[in-house]
Amino acid sequence: MKVDLSEDFKTKYRDLMGERAEKLFSAIENDSQEAFRLNPLKPDYKNVSYSLDNPIEYSPIGFFGNINGNSIDHLSGYVYSQEPSAMYVTEILNPTENDKVLDLCAAPGSKTTYIASKMDSQGLLVSNEINDKRARVLSSNIERMGIKNTIVTNNSPKDFEKKFNNFFDKVLIDAPCSGEGMFRKDPESVKYWSLDYVEQCANRQRHILDSAYKLLNKGGAMVYSTCTFSPEENEQNVAWFLKQYPDMHLVPVKKYSGMEDAKPEWGDNNPELVKALRMFPDKFNGEGHFMCKLIKDGDPEENKERQINDGLKKEDFGFVQKFSKANLTGLEKINWLKISDFLYQAASLDNRFKGLHILRNGLKLGEFKKNRFEPDIAWILALKPDELKTIYELNQQQFERYLHGESVILNDQPDFDNKWIGLSYQNKLFSWGRYSNRQIKNVYPKGLRR
Repeated sequence: MKVDLSEDFKTKYRDLMGERAEKLFSAIENDSQEAFRLNPLKPDYKNVSYSLDNPIEYSPIGFFGNINGNSIDHLSGYVYSQEPSAMYVTEILNPTENDKVLDLCAAPGSKTTYIASKMDSQGLLVSNEINDKRARVLSSNIERMGIKNTIVTNNSPKDFEKKFNNFFDKVLIDAPCSGEGMFRKDPESVKYWSLDYVEQCANRQRHILDSAYKLLNKGGAMVYSTCTFSPEENEQNVAWFLKQYPDMHLVPVKKYSGMEDAKPEWGDNNPELVKALRMFPDKFNGEGHFMCKLIKDGDPEENKERQINDGLKKEDFGFVQKFSKANLTGLEKINWLKISDFLYQAASLDNRFKGLHILRNGLKLGEFKKNRFEPDIAWILALKPDELKTIYELNQQQFERYLHGESVILNDQPDFDNKWIGLSYQNKLFSWGRYSNRQIKNVYPKGLRR
């Protein structure tokens, strides 16, 4: 694959890397490495049609290989395509079930969905993306993976500062960058590269780091990562950050085969910078990345939730209860929140989030319509089979037709007592179906149809 690297780029890295630069340029000409990740939030999550014979050393749920976006494993949220280098970011962050986590630059959702799986959909995960279109893609990917504990916001990092000072236990900054490490995966990005663009990215990253510092609780951990080789965006920004905030310090991250120490001589010669890591595609089986982990000194400040009103009326609860009795094996009322005509199992009812542009607060359960409640696709993707009264297993032909928007015609009168049933293919729930008169009517969202 031909990647048209600029002469400025080549000159810069020849000066920095000497003879090794030619090996880097050759590696950028090679095909990118494909990989995917399993989703432990799903039942029997290792039951997928893709080979698990090539595991990724540093990720217990990561594997080398390519996946089909139209496969049931993908549509039902059992697998997520993710570049192998990028998987290590979440392992370094190491979120736990009780954490409050902020993914500050989260789209399209690779790292957010990984974080949620490690949290077992517990705690609180706020996934922010400043670009509206990319934020909607982020929200869609969170929905597909059956995640319950995540608030998706579409804000500037600055918007969080007044309300969330010293709030989050873990903060991830997967910073928007010049993308040099992704040149072979996205050759189009080469066209946007320039020395000036690198400087612009580095300046923007410093503003993001500045906000993140304020949002991180004392004793908390921050991971800063980029997918670029540029010292200006990596060692030099971390060196600047450590000088700006003396109560932040780097901690070592484990380096696996092909990973290298970051280079103090590319920063300010601070020997602490070797605790960060680099991945270059001439030595590492993945794309180019920089990653580091920083800890904020001090004892954590307590942040008590200030709850808002859930907005539910007595009749709303009655409609949901009626739906539950007919179609589910049980229903637990946890953090229900009504927004307009939609019902959510909210990730948080904390009024600090009022005023932010929120695309999704937790799990979208469904919509109130005239004298009834109708479930949302997000809910079925988060349910376990034993939580449904009825599941209908489609054959291949029925599955393909259903994805095209067709209803399922049944030859025999089934023993269905309820109207809303779970649809499954290869024992994986992926959609609701609405049963009536020997038909399972198609309610698969039009935007997801193939």
